[in-house]
Amino acid sequence: MDDGARTQLARYIDDPEQPGFRMDTLVSIISSYIEQYDEGERHGPVTALEALTAVRLLADSLTGARGWITGEARREGATWTEVGQALGMTRQSAWEWFKKYAERPAPGFERVAVSEPAALGEKPAER
Repeated sequence: MDDGARTQLARYIDDPEQPGFRMDTLVSIISSYIEQYDEGERHGPVTALEALTAVRLLADSLTGARGWITGEARREGATWTEVGQALGMTRQSAWEWFKKYAERPAPGFERVAVSEPAALGEKPAER
């Protein structure tokens, strides 16, 4: 992991209002921690707290991406059954989960909000 990623994360820990991270940067931080842990280095360059923060930020980013890409799949014509299968859930669960993020996007995905009717479409029981 490069020092820039660790420095960026340290700034974020000190001030959570810092701009967002690229997913590959977060994966790099997490991977570095796992590698040092696997090698028996309990006090390596990446601390557990830094890795944990990176995991949370990555999970938040992936949640936002999931909501946005669900909307894109719906606009491309995917049914709620297909969306549910892709997400590993029922069509009803997929619709209920997505509706929440379509109305209020996850942080970082406000610019690609998916609240338009084409994305929500019909209720899952109709298709």
